[in-house]
Amino acid sequence: MRTWIACLTGLIAPAWAQLIVVDGQFGDWPGQPAGAVDPAGDATGELDATALKGLLSGDTVHVWLEIAQTQNIQAGAQTQPDLVLRMEPDGLPALEMSCRGRVIRRTDNGQAVRWDAVRFAGSPTFAARQFEMRFDFSLFGTVGPRGVRLSLSGCDELPEPVVVQAAAGKELPTPASIEPAHKPALRLASLNTRRTGLLAAPQAPRLTRLLRASEADVYLLQEEYNSSEAQVMSIFNTMRPLPDGASWQVHKRGDTAVVSRFPMIDLPNYDTSYSAAAVQTDEGPVVIVSVHPKCCGYAGSSEDQQRITQAGLTARLIEEIRAGQHDGQTDLAEAPVIIGGDWNLVGSRGPLDRLTEPQLPDMAELSLVRTGAADTATWREPGGLGFAPGRLDLVVYDRRRLKALKPEIWDTSLMSPEKLAHLELQPDDSDGSDHFLLVAEFAFKTGS
Repeated sequence: MRTWIACLTGLIAPAWAQLIVVDGQFGDWPGQPAGAVDPAGDATGELDATALKGLLSGDTVHVWLEIAQTQNIQAGAQTQPDLVLRMEPDGLPALEMSCRGRVIRRTDNGQAVRWDAVRFAGSPTFAARQFEMRFDFSLFGTVGPRGVRLSLSGCDELPEPVVVQAAAGKELPTPASIEPAHKPALRLASLNTRRTGLLAAPQAPRLTRLLRASEADVYLLQEEYNSSEAQVMSIFNTMRPLPDGASWQVHKRGDTAVVSRFPMIDLPNYDTSYSAAAVQTDEGPVVIVSVHPKCCGYAGSSEDQQRITQAGLTARLIEEIRAGQHDGQTDLAEAPVIIGGDWNLVGSRGPLDRLTEPQLPDMAELSLVRTGAADTATWREPGGLGFAPGRLDLVVYDRRRLKALKPEIWDTSLMSPEKLAHLELQPDDSDGSDHFLLVAEFAFKTGS
């Protein structure tokens, strides 16, 4: 089943044909000026809006918001007064999103609206000055010809509302089919299983179907709090038996694990926020790290400081490996490195900066998009309320030594019936966790 990604790319292409991919990168926004600008320093709270604009495609509006100082939009030391984004679609109920209140409400009846009901996506989750968001009004009907009126209230206001009318039909081009690797060196999958999901019913059957369908060579697991290495090994040996009676290898520390069909050499831990191993692939060793640092907080909070410290300990291990300090039966100084998992990147982007270049040379973030949704959300609250969906799970890799192929965030609810049938998955299998499965292939670069 190694050809599934290349064969099925075309089945999901139409969902990409949107004006904006909500990924925290703003190069796909047209170069038009902001619909409204506001001077810095006039806000009564931390979220000091300086610019706002939008794009409307069908019944979906994309919103671009700029603030004066780098802040987390959903959390911070000050929650009141909050910044409120009001959206008034022509002919439909108006909605208000309270940024730090983390809720969308209808203004006509005060009813809270689930994030998934409006296909919300927002990025980035870490502190920044610019944010992009998506709202789909089709649940309520069709947006009329006067478009959507945007305004701000609470701790800051704009001098005048922004009126967003339908775009002129220019859409992002559908990406070409990704070239399949002839001999992929390594297929990797990463999943936060949500509270030891591999041992929990009814999660376990859904998660094992996802893990099996990915056909990965190496798996990164997080939140396997109560399972042992032996239990994880038994699950994988049952789920995907290896030929000739071989066994899956498991290295587990804390709630994280590296699971490999190849032999592994365990690497040291400087705390319990990660598991690290040297995986002995057919093409040579690869250093693999599964991470799950401290959750929650905001930029500058104690949780954020702990995440930065934990990223520093992981970086210390990689720097020692590259200096040859952990060479033994296998030399690892030139081994490529992959770090992935649930990064809980909801404070500053300091942990990501520490584990990518220039602070950690050659390491680059892997671009992952949720297929069929044109966003980068890897987590959502199962109840649909509270914190908005966002990107908590990331992969960084050694781009000098590796070529990344076919990265993807799996959301079975958005997969076509053909793809689900081919992969032997059910539409609700992604509901086995509050995180989505990440899948990518890496090939060795020659002459690195």
